[in-house]
Amino acid sequence: MIPRTSEVNHIHIRSVLFSSIVNVGDTDEHTAFSRAIAIQKYEPEFNPTLNNLLDFPRYQIFTMVRPPAIPPKEVVMESYHDPAFIKVNSIDIFGISTAAMLHIGGIQNIDLESRVKHVRDYRTNPDPKNLSIVPFEPVSRNHREPKGREE
Repeated sequence: MIPRTSEVNHIHIRSVLFSSIVNVGDTDEHTAFSRAIAIQKYEPEFNPTLNNLLDFPRYQIFTMVRPPAIPPKEVVMESYHDPAFIKVNSIDIFGISTAAMLHIGGIQNIDLESRVKHVRDYRTNPDPKNLSIVPFEPVSRNHREPKGREE
């Protein structure tokens, strides 16, 4: 990687959350991992029985093996990279969240992973046209992978 100077006139970011970073300059390697259980309830009070739902291994999304990365398709393009500078005038971002990155500069290796389980508990369907209510049941730990995915 050819080292370059990164010059930024203005960055306005409203929030950076949950294993996310803002980096101006070259980076050799960056790894970020985030996992979350997001609970949206009809009633605003915290119910102690929710503690039983907060065990990450109960949910398949947190125990599944991450699939290998798909190699990018080759793109034919012509560009010019100033070997000495990366210049940015202005960046305005509402939010960077959950193992994400704003990076201005060169980077050799990057590995970002985010896993979120959304749990919705409604008494009635808040939008009958766009959302179907499905009874909530956690996936058992004895879940079997579909054929062809077992190792």
